[in-house]
Amino acid sequence: MVIQKGVKEVVGYVYQQGDLNLEYFQANRAQHGTNAHQAIQKKYLDEECEVYLEMSVKHQEHDVILSGRMDLLLHRDERIIIGEIKSTTRRLELIEENDRPVHYAQAKVYAYLYLLKHPELNSVIVRLIYCNLDGTEERAFDQEYTLDELEPFMNHTLEVYLQWYFILLKSMQLKLKTAKTLQFPFGEFREYQRELSGAVYQTIKQKKNLLLRAPTGIGKTMGTIFPSIKALSNTEQKIFYLTAKTIGRDVAEKAFDRCHASGWQAKVTTITAKERICFMDEVKCDPKFCPYAAGYFDRINEATKDLFESEQLFNRSRIETYAKKHQVCPFEFSLAMASISDAVIGDYNYMFDPRAFLRRFFEEPSSHIALIDEAHNLYDRACEMYSASLSKEPIQELKRLFKDRHKGLSKSLANLNMKFIEYRHELEEKKVFDLFKEDMDLSFLNRAQDLLDVLEKYLYQHQDTEYKPQLMNLYFELHQFLRISDYFNESFRVRYERFGIEVKVSIVCLNPSLYLSEKMEKVRSTILFSATLHPLDYYQTVLLHEEACEKIFLPSPFKREHLDLYVQHGISTKYKQRERSLAHLIQMIYHVTRQRVGNYMVFLPSYQYLEMVYEAYLALVQDEQELLFQQRDMSEEERDAFLEKFNETNVTTLVAFCVLGGIFSEGIDLIGDRLIGSLIVGVGLPQINPLTEQRRDYFEEKFQKGYLYAYVYPGFNKVMQAVGRVIRTDEDRGTVMLIDERYLEPTYLALFPYEWQHAKFIR
Repeated sequence: MVIQKGVKEVVGYVYQQGDLNLEYFQANRAQHGTNAHQAIQKKYLDEECEVYLEMSVKHQEHDVILSGRMDLLLHRDERIIIGEIKSTTRRLELIEENDRPVHYAQAKVYAYLYLLKHPELNSVIVRLIYCNLDGTEERAFDQEYTLDELEPFMNHTLEVYLQWYFILLKSMQLKLKTAKTLQFPFGEFREYQRELSGAVYQTIKQKKNLLLRAPTGIGKTMGTIFPSIKALSNTEQKIFYLTAKTIGRDVAEKAFDRCHASGWQAKVTTITAKERICFMDEVKCDPKFCPYAAGYFDRINEATKDLFESEQLFNRSRIETYAKKHQVCPFEFSLAMASISDAVIGDYNYMFDPRAFLRRFFEEPSSHIALIDEAHNLYDRACEMYSASLSKEPIQELKRLFKDRHKGLSKSLANLNMKFIEYRHELEEKKVFDLFKEDMDLSFLNRAQDLLDVLEKYLYQHQDTEYKPQLMNLYFELHQFLRISDYFNESFRVRYERFGIEVKVSIVCLNPSLYLSEKMEKVRSTILFSATLHPLDYYQTVLLHEEACEKIFLPSPFKREHLDLYVQHGISTKYKQRERSLAHLIQMIYHVTRQRVGNYMVFLPSYQYLEMVYEAYLALVQDEQELLFQQRDMSEEERDAFLEKFNETNVTTLVAFCVLGGIFSEGIDLIGDRLIGSLIVGVGLPQINPLTEQRRDYFEEKFQKGYLYAYVYPGFNKVMQAVGRVIRTDEDRGTVMLIDERYLEPTYLALFPYEWQHAKFIR
C-alpha cells in the first residue's frame, strides 16, 4: 500500500509534547515565525533555503512517501548540514538541546530521507536553530547522524504514526461505504423535502452554491444533511453545518444522530465557544494557571484516540467528559476532534470570521461542503466580523501608568492618544458626536502598528507585569483593529464618536459579501438556507457578492387553512403616531386574544414601545389574563422560565409581549397549543441611526436600493420569522395578525410570500 504524508504532520503527531500556551501573541505567531525564518535565511543563498525533499520509505508492507521543505540545506567543507529554524519567545540562553523533541524529529526525518536519497554519504549534520521573533539573535545545536543511527528512530516514528493512520483510514472508508447505502432516516420524505434534497445533492455534485428559501415544516436540517452525506466522494471530505444559534446546533446533532441510527458510520464534532466550554473560572490559556493547558500535548493523543474509538457524535457533553478524563483543554480538544471528523457543527465564525476562522479547514481550497443554517442572520453577523474599534480611555490610562515606567511604551501610547485628541477636536469643531469617513487615516494606523510592536516586545520582556491584563486587552484590540484594516475598501467606513472626553474610532463594514464569497470559494459547495431567505436576489447581493448561484424558493408544506392570517391596516404604528393609536391597538390585541383561551405573543419593534403597550394593556385586562413581557438582557435560565409558561394546559389566556427580531421571535418551537396566536405590531423597520443611514446611502449609491436594503428587507425578515412561530407542525392551528397601515403599500404587498396570499385585510 502506498501512503503519502507530509513530514511535519507525521512528526507533529508522534513527538508533540508539552504545554498549551495560547495566552497571547497567537494571532501574530505564524507571521512572526515566517519573518524570523526569512531573517535567518537571508544569510544564505536562495538555493540553500526551502529545499523540497521527497522520498519513499519502506515500512513493513507499506511504501510511505514522505515530503516536505527543509529550511536549510548547506554544503560546508564537504559536509551536508540540514537546518531546521524555530522561532521562540523564550530567552535563547535558557533553551536546552532536547527541549522540544518534535523540532529535532523533523530535522532527523529530513536527514534520514536525504541519506536514503544519497547513499554515497556516510552522515549528515542536523542543525537546530532557535531564534527570537525578529530573527536578530540565534542559537544553534548540531548533531551528526548516519543512516544506521537514524534507522531505529525512523522505524519507531512510522510504527507509531501508521497505527493511528490506519485507525483514521478505516473510519473514513467506512464513512463513504455507509454513506452509499444510507437510506433516508425518516422513511418517507415530507412534502417538498425530496425537491429540497435533490437540489442540494445536484448543487454539490456540480460544485456550485445554492440559496434556498424553504418554509418551516419542510425539514431543512435533514433535507440538507442527508443529500450532503450522499454526495460525499472522498475520504478527506467534511460536512460543515454552521449556524448562528445554539438551538440550530442541537437540531443538527439530532439529525446526524438519526443518520447514525440509520447506518451511517461517521464521526461528528460540535465545536462550542471557548468562553462557554472552558472549565476554569477565567478563560486564561496559561499552563501556570490552567491544569488543562499544562502538559496538554503529552495527553492529547491518548484523549483523541479514546474518544474517537468510543463514540460517533462528539457533542459538548462528551467532549467535556473525555477532556476531564484525560485532563486536556476542552476547546482545543474539540478542534483536534474536528480535524479527524467527517462532519463539524459550529458557529458561522469558524468559517467566515477573519479573526477566528479555522485555518486548517478554510485556508486552502478543499472539497468540503458548507451548510449555512438560518442564513438570513449571516449578513449582520458578517458585518460584525469585519468591523473593529479602538477607544481612547484605555490608551490614556496606560499612558498615565507607564509615564515613568517605560519610555518607549509611554511614547507610543502618547502618540496614538494624540490622534484621538485630534479627532475629538474635529468632532467638537463640527459640533457633532458621530462622523463617518470613506478613507482610513494612515497616520492613525501607523501609530497603532507602532504601539502594537512596542507592546509586544514589552510583554515578552515583562511577562509578570502587574498591568498584564490591561496590556493584554489593548494588545488584542490593536491586533484586531489592524487586521480588519487590511480588508478596508469601498464597502467600509471609518466611524468617529465622542462621548464627553471619550473618543472611539471604528472600522465599520457595510457590505461583507466580497469576503464571504471568497471563503465560499475555498469549499466545494455552500448551501445557504432559511425559512425567511426572502427576497432571494437581496440575499444573493449581500452574501455572495457578484457570484452566480442556484436559487430555489419552495412553498410551505402546511395547509393554508391552518393559519388564520389577518392584516389590520387601520392602525398606524409609526413613531409619531404611537400615542394616538395606542388605545385602538390594545383593544385590537384584547379582541384577538379573548376569542379563544390559549397562549399568544405580541411582537413590538422596540423595548420602549413594548413597555408602553404592556402598561396600557395591563390596565385594560388587569387579572383577566396572565401577562409576560420580555426583559432586557435575559439570562439563559430566565429565557427558559419564560418559555415554560407556554403550557398547553393553561386555563387562563397568556399574552406575552416580546421584541420583534429578539430572542423569542425566531429559533423557538412552541408546538401544538403551546402557542396559538401572534400579533405583529409594525413592519419591523430597523431604528433610524447613523449606522443604518450609512448602509442606506451605500446601497443607494451602489444598487439604487438604499431604503429597501437597509430598512424594508431586514424589517420584513423579522416579521416573517415572527409569523413562523405559530405553525410548526402539520397538526398546528393558529392565528396571526399583522398590524400596520404600511402593509397595504405595494412594496410590502409584493413581499408577501405565496403562503400568505389568503390573508384577510381588515380595519
